[in-house]
Amino acid sequence: MAFNYEFPYTDPNLYNDDWLLKRMKELLSQLDELEEWKKLWQTEYEEFKELVEQIEAGNFPKSIRDAFAKWMRENALTLVGELVKMVFFGLNDEGYFVAYIPEGWDDIIFNTTGLDISIAGVDYGHLVLSFEIGG
Repeated sequence: MAFNYEFPYTDPNLYNDDWLLKRMKELLSQLDELEEWKKLWQTEYEEFKELVEQIEAGNFPKSIRDAFAKWMRENALTLVGELVKMVFFGLNDEGYFVAYIPEGWDDIIFNTTGLDISIAGVDYGHLVLSFEIGG
C-alpha cells in the first residue's frame, strides 16, 4: 500500500506529520489574511476599539444612547411582558395573597385597578404594573 503525502519527509510509521504541517500552514495563511485585513481596515478597526472601550466605561455616545432610548420606547411593553413572567403569585404562611418579585424591580410600580367596579369596569381586580422610561 502506497501512502500519498504532501510533504515527502513525513514518516507514517511514527505519526502523521503531514496532517499537522498542513494545519500549521493553514493557520499561518489565515494569520497573514488577518494582517492584510487589519492593514486594509485599520482606521475602522481603531474606531471600533475606541467605541467598545467607551461603552465599557459607561460613556455611551449620544447616537447610541438615542437609538437605545428609541428602541426601549418601542419595545418596553414586550420587555415588561417577558419580565412579568418572573413574578410568582401565591399564598404566604398566614394565608395572604402575595406576589414574589425579583430583586432589582424597585422601578416597577405594582397597583390595582381599584375597589370600585363602576370606575374600573372590565379591568376590575386586575393587577397593574407601571414604570417610567428615563429620557
